[in-house]
Amino acid sequence: MKDHPTISAPPYDPNYSPRVAWLPRWGLQLSERRALLFAGDVMAAGLAVASALALWTATSSTPTTFRLALAQSRLYWLALAPFWLLLNARLYDLRAAASPLATLRSLLISVSVALGLYLAAYFYAPPSSLLRLVVFYFILTAFGFDLAWRLMYIAVLTSRTFRRRVLIVGAGWAGEAMAQALRESAAEHYALAGLIDDDPTKHGQVIAGAPVIGGHERLLEAIRARHVSEIVLAITGELRGEMFRALLECQEQGVDIVRMSVLYEEILGRVPIEHLQADWLITSLPESMQFNNLTRVVKRLIDLAGALSGLMALALMLPGVAIAARLTSPGPIFYRQTRTGRGGKPFTAIKFRTMAPDAEADGLPRWAAPEDPRVTGLGRFLRRMRLDELPQCLNVLRGEMSLVGPRPERPEFIAQLEKQIPFYRARLLVKPGITGWAQINYGYGASVEDAAIKLQYDLYYLKHQSSWLDLIILARTLAVILGFKGR
Repeated sequence: MKDHPTISAPPYDPNYSPRVAWLPRWGLQLSERRALLFAGDVMAAGLAVASALALWTATSSTPTTFRLALAQSRLYWLALAPFWLLLNARLYDLRAAASPLATLRSLLISVSVALGLYLAAYFYAPPSSLLRLVVFYFILTAFGFDLAWRLMYIAVLTSRTFRRRVLIVGAGWAGEAMAQALRESAAEHYALAGLIDDDPTKHGQVIAGAPVIGGHERLLEAIRARHVSEIVLAITGELRGEMFRALLECQEQGVDIVRMSVLYEEILGRVPIEHLQADWLITSLPESMQFNNLTRVVKRLIDLAGALSGLMALALMLPGVAIAARLTSPGPIFYRQTRTGRGGKPFTAIKFRTMAPDAEADGLPRWAAPEDPRVTGLGRFLRRMRLDELPQCLNVLRGEMSLVGPRPERPEFIAQLEKQIPFYRARLLVKPGITGWAQINYGYGASVEDAAIKLQYDLYYLKHQSSWLDLIILARTLAVILGFKGR
């Protein structure tokens, strides 16, 4: 355990921090924030469609009325608004949503992509096939409305008033990890009021900027004085009777109690493998991985539809990629490599070749890095667009892979990593995927430490997998592709 600086703390004062005495005890939960962001984006997109139609009727040389344009615009309501929401799928990462700079950058990327597609439609679509200026007006007004909404969200809903004030019970390694996660990844959404621990040697320490207030006897007065709305239980050992009774009293006062691992997963979107019990695979995963036949059929149908669509796109772009590959780098167009599938079964993955032919001339496997010097110029472009993965649609069609799942890894790396990282083989419980929760949240892994973090994302997917989560991952992947943000 790390050493913590100690402070000369006065006796606990129940009137601590009078600046927050007026605050309500409640605050927005993360799921409520995401729902609110989505509702605001839907309203912004709807207003943008209406404004675009109004601008078009006001500037059109063809006599028309707004009411007539509105009646004839079902296509725009059904297509433009969802398209804009899809482009901004990456903004439902609450850390990005709380940053004005990240919000502006993401919206500008969305506008650039939308304008590029608009120009393609403008020059290649027949003049009478669509109200082309409506699309242009929509892009501009959607940017304005969404930017205004998002900045209002940042100014108001990430303020102190709407943050959930939490108290951590347990100041050991689990409590420290939780406090660090709150401070580094959720400071705009949570305010850490302090920590409680029955170990007197920890009293007075400061962990992640918050003091260890005292033991269970101060728990109830602490939640009252510091307006706590949520207690995070970070005790890894046995919960003693006195602490248990104190927690029950807090619960009777309307305070929510959540386990450390649950809130950690919700904030970071990954499972803390270093804080899991040895029997976690047996006690936690089996229930979440019991799918009914309908769920399996739906997932397979989505895989088949996505694979066939991907192979059609592959057929269209193959001539251009083949010519570019021949002109820029010697070697084959496609790259075949043995990867490990579900249950440890090996298969041959097919990708566009993105590295020089002698990338592993000595036959030793090497980690791929974000700025890998072995990557060709064309390969860098394909990786940024995630198009190098497109030939793997053939693996999906064969049933060796899925559209969504953990990244298919090489057997050599699995043999190495399962010795160094606990629960690593758990990722082999499902089919690997072209995209996945780890891929959209972390990107390339170039070390054992990176592999451990990616495994945490993979375990989160295994624990929470559903058709809805798959659709979210696919939507965010498409947003990454359209935004040229692949890694």
